Order: sequence, then C-alpha cells, then structure tokens
Amino acid sequence: MDYSDLMKLAGGHVEARIVQAAVELEIFETMGSHALEAASIAGSLDLEPRATELMLNALTALGLLRKRENRFSLTDLSARYLKRGAPGYLGGMIRFEASLWHCWASLTEAIRSGRPVRPADMYQENPTETAIFIDAMDSLVKARGDAEIMADAFDWDNAHELLDVGSGPATYPISLCQRFSNLRATIFDLPATLALTECYVREAGLSSRIRLISGDYRVDEIPGSYDVIFLSNIIHGESFEVNQRLMVDLSSLLKPGGSIIVKDHILDSTRANPPVGALFSLLMLLTTAAGRCYAADEVTAWMLAAGLMHIRQIDLPAPLNSSLIIASKEAGVKNSC
Repeated sequence: MDYSDLMKLAGGHVEARIVQAAVELEIFETMGSHALEAASIAGSLDLEPRATELMLNALTALGLLRKRENRFSLTDLSARYLKRGAPGYLGGMIRFEASLWHCWASLTEAIRSGRPVRPADMYQENPTETAIFIDAMDSLVKARGDAEIMADAFDWDNAHELLDVGSGPATYPISLCQRFSNLRATIFDLPATLALTECYVREAGLSSRIRLISGDYRVDEIPGSYDVIFLSNIIHGESFEVNQRLMVDLSSLLKPGGSIIVKDHILDSTRANPPVGALFSLLMLLTTAAGRCYAADEVTAWMLAAGLMHIRQIDLPAPLNSSLIIASKEAGVKNSC
C-alpha cells in the first residue's frame, strides 16, 4: 500500500455517497436509453441545473455515465445494475447502504462503548426500514446471481423438504423451487419480515410450495423435519453462544442423511481475512447486539457439537464474496422428537 492507496481508503466515502445520491435522485431511471443534456435531466427531476451538471460530470468520472458533446448517457454497467427494471438492478442494496450512513458516522462511539448505534431489532420495528432491508437483500442476491450459484454448489436432486431460516425476501427458496420441481420449502422468519416475504412468494406463484412460519429462532421452536436446512447470512448477526445453540436445535430437525448449509462471510484463522468479512464485522458491531463474522473453525466446532459430520467448506466464485460450510447428519441417526 502506498500514499495514493491510503488516500483512497480515507476518502472512499466520497465515491460511495455520489453513487447513493444518484440512485436516490433516480438519475439513471430518468436517462433511460437516451443521451441527454444536463439541463434536460435537471428539469425532469426538478433539480438545480448547475448542481446537476456537476453530479453528472462526477458520475462520468466514476465510469457510470458516458459524456459526448455535452450529452450524457448510461454505460453498459449502469444500464445493467443501476436502471430500475433491469434484471441485475442493484438499487435496493445501494439504498440500504445509504440508510447506514448515520451508523458508520458513529463508528468511533461504537468502538468506545462496544454497543450498537441503532436499535438491534433486526429491522423489525420501523416498516420503512424493514422494506428497505428486505428489498436490499433481494436486490443483492439477484444482481450477483447468488441463487443460481447456490443451486449448482449442492446436490438438490434428493432434497424434498427445505427449511430456510431467516429467508427475508425468499429469493433462494423461490429460485430453487422454480428450478427443482421435487422441492418444497418452509421459511421461518420474524413477523415484520414475513409480511413482506408473503408478497414475494405470491408474486412468484409459489404459495402452494412455500409455507411461511412466523417466529424468532432464538426463543421459538421450529416445527417440521427437513432434508436441507439453509442459513444465509444469519450467523453473523448473532453471538457465538446463540449460534452454537441454534446449530444444535437445527440438527434435531434434520432427517437422517440431511444437510445444513451455512452461507456467510467465513474468516480464516487470523480473523482478518478475507477482508470483506473483517470489515463486515464492524457493521455488525454497529447494528447488532453481539454479531460478527466467524471463522471456519468456529462454525465447524458448532456443527461437531451438534452431532453433524462430513463438514466441508466451499468458497463461492466471484462476484460472490462468501463461502458455504456444509455438514450432514449420519444416515442412521433419527430425530429424538
């Protein structure tokens, strides 16, 4: 790392805020497939013309717009990810990142106190926050193609009953059920989230194959027996002890020979790599009671304590920046219940 790299780190918020503001202002939607002058874009969005031109020039400098003869147009990248309605639209995630701005501004406070700087409510108390969070999760998974990669990373042919714990917008079970006709899914999630999940499932036409159960896995019993249990980005929101207990509880729901799949930012033994996980742990400090990213040896220890076996880690390909840890229940072991 040199001086220039250090300055990029110190001032990285500038680029982030420009992109977030452009999405919030709906600049990319307004431009569509046309090349427009700054004054035209400003008029369409009721923005100040001079300020709008400065913003458009900055977006051009960042590679998100193309400028020719004072007319601005979308690049292939912005048309794919930043224009609403595009299959890879990432606006939901960008809006969520913008909503975290005040949290990151209070990082020094969190480091001093060790406590979150917003209510650690899993985005359940404020309907607007719930909608922004769930839309972000759906937006991110669809833009990166997570569900398709997940479908290829595991043998789903013999899976008939899937439990997705903390599924959010149901992006994974919807995609998996659409691809595998043998699969039925159960989603267990918090009440405010599940009210939105129902809309995603209904719009996908899968209400008959995906059932929704409201509850909190920290205190409520999950009914049923499953071939596969999936936890995507769940463990990083909880303490070591909660995760350890959860793994035991979930193991008891597995059919003999069934599997638990954990998808998350999995750290190595240094707890500092991969970098995305180490940085993400600070977001968990800001927003959860005791969450952080965990190392593979920690997840493995929970699984072994829960009686699981054949534990393996799969590092997912780019653009994903997470890993799977998969464990199975011995084929001859029956559920105690």
